[in-house]
Amino acid sequence: MTTLRPKLRRLDRHRLDRDGEALIVLRDPIGLADPVALPAEAGVILDLLDGERTAAQIRHTLLFRGGPRFDADEIEGLIEALAEAWLLDDDAFRERWAALHRDFIDAPLREPIYAGVLYPRDPAQLRGLWGALIGDPRVRRSSREEEALLGVVLPHQPFDQIGRILDLTLRRLPSPDSLDLIVLLGTDHHPGLTPFALTDKSYRTPLGVVQTDSSLVATLSERLPWVRREEIRHRQALSLELGATLIQALYPEARPPILPILCGQTAGVAGAGGEASDDFFAAMERELSGARVFWWTMAELCHAGLAYGRPPLTEDAADALTRHDHWLIEPLLCGRPDQLGRRLFAEDPVFGRASGGAALSTVARLLPVGYRGEMAWYEPFTPPGVERGLAGLVGLRLLAPGEAVR
Repeated sequence: MTTLRPKLRRLDRHRLDRDGEALIVLRDPIGLADPVALPAEAGVILDLLDGERTAAQIRHTLLFRGGPRFDADEIEGLIEALAEAWLLDDDAFRERWAALHRDFIDAPLREPIYAGVLYPRDPAQLRGLWGALIGDPRVRRSSREEEALLGVVLPHQPFDQIGRILDLTLRRLPSPDSLDLIVLLGTDHHPGLTPFALTDKSYRTPLGVVQTDSSLVATLSERLPWVRREEIRHRQALSLELGATLIQALYPEARPPILPILCGQTAGVAGAGGEASDDFFAAMERELSGARVFWWTMAELCHAGLAYGRPPLTEDAADALTRHDHWLIEPLLCGRPDQLGRRLFAEDPVFGRASGGAALSTVARLLPVGYRGEMAWYEPFTPPGVERGLAGLVGLRLLAPGEAVR
């Protein structure tokens, strides 16, 4: 036994029915441990891992309550498995967390961890991919003095799988000298203990470093002391890594700095996330007032099918997902952030919640009053390596108030 009186860490629990088997999925909100699926009957043991009971006392408590009967070896085996998965609040986890946190904080840059996995690590291969997908980035920029495009929304999938979305969405972009800052909002699939997480680290890509506005991060950190408390969430931030790599591709020469923000599951919803969330929006409004900002959001819509813990796909699943997702983001296109938040965070029995709801509702609250949007492309998509599942992918263009969709 690793701990005499084991205590389960603060984890997110989700019920999952897979092939007739009821499971409990444990997810680490700070992303340091991989998700673990356990039989649903193990839930009564998890409830008793409070740091006050030994394994023997847990067994006797269950017997006294008349609950499920477990052998001592079964309880001890489960505790050992949780400890090995870094899911117990014990010395081993704290040492691991401290080492990982120290390594990340001490590193001068946020290093790419998905290069060579989801997109080419070799610079020549990556340049070739960009040439095939977007061509010369300079021809994608607006020549007008006043830029109409305020931002874009893109999915965080392998680039070679979403070429059409990239092509249709990334058009008439503002020139780099017309911008002071690119705010890069990313979906955090590990919801975190705080609604938002910032880092002052610049993001390295295979083709160069995308600089973070460290002075702005410092200012926001003074106003929001909690905003970098979970900075290590950026270590595995797939959405931000792909977003930074796209920004580097579209602006290969001198570019404005970025402000990379991870959005947890409570981020962006009015009243959710408590006082911290409200303080974040107030601080962003104050610090970015008058700045020429481009809003770059990496988010997806709903996910359907057994692969995502939802009901099995039906014959018309793709059409049903399309209709649902279009209804979901209609308020975003019409500039109604309050209605958007209610739709994004409603729990649908078939499609659940929008995967990128936090990032989408956040950008909607940060955009100026009167903005409008247009849908460049939408498709229900089966991600590589996923069976029996569909993801709603969308490319959106966010326009300044008074601009017509063209």
